[in-house]
Amino acid sequence: MRAQPLDKGAVEAGAARLHVLGCFEMVRGDERPIVPTPAQRLVVLLALRGEPVRRAHIAGVLWPEIEHDHALANVRSALWRLRHSFPGIVTSTVSGLRAATHLSIDLRDSESLAHLILRDRLEIDGARTAIPSLSVDLLPDWDDEWLEFDRERFRDLRIHALERLSEQLSAFGEHAQAVQSGLLAVQAEPLRESAHLALMRAHLAEGNRARALQVYRTLERQLETELQVAPSQTTIDLALEQFGPTLQGARKARATISASG
Repeated sequence: MRAQPLDKGAVEAGAARLHVLGCFEMVRGDERPIVPTPAQRLVVLLALRGEPVRRAHIAGVLWPEIEHDHALANVRSALWRLRHSFPGIVTSTVSGLRAATHLSIDLRDSESLAHLILRDRLEIDGARTAIPSLSVDLLPDWDDEWLEFDRERFRDLRIHALERLSEQLSAFGEHAQAVQSGLLAVQAEPLRESAHLALMRAHLAEGNRARALQVYRTLERQLETELQVAPSQTTIDLALEQFGPTLQGARKARATISASG
């Protein structure tokens, strides 16, 4: 029996990759076709859901501010444009529309990488190249409300992974990258104490006590200014262990200045 020829649309869809970390981009082989904004939102919604979505639901999610019939017309238009640029990328089922199983998405790759890091299953070569995949959020310039849950979920996952990766890289002796991983965690959430703690430990592992002290003082100041709270006991204990005399002297000086003022 002769093998059936592959459907052209399936072949093209199989070569397609969706980028949603940082900015939107769809790639097909060496081509980067321009995808209109409505079609961008449609394919991202379907790719994130990973299962069939009813057209009526898509219309309500993507165009909640307009009449339902008009929103459904927008879905049809966006679908036509998307299929024109990427044949086979969206399939129709009894249950609704879904992204083709051939479509790969950078978000899923980064999620898998993060889980490997958190389970301590990443070897040194993988750890050395992991940072770029965890450095940016899910479509940070999009202000669509339906994206917020997925964006926050991935941000929390990637920050946890960056903190753990910083520790792993220090253990491998990759101190520069350990610091970079810690810095990215702090940048993603400046008031997250565990991120500052990971960065402090990365500096200490490299022998840069002054930089670690600077990180602690920044954290202490930010927590006081923004939340009127002190660092946790774990962070304070590490700081006192490493910089006890320096911290105590600075606190006494501040107390003296405050009393005289």
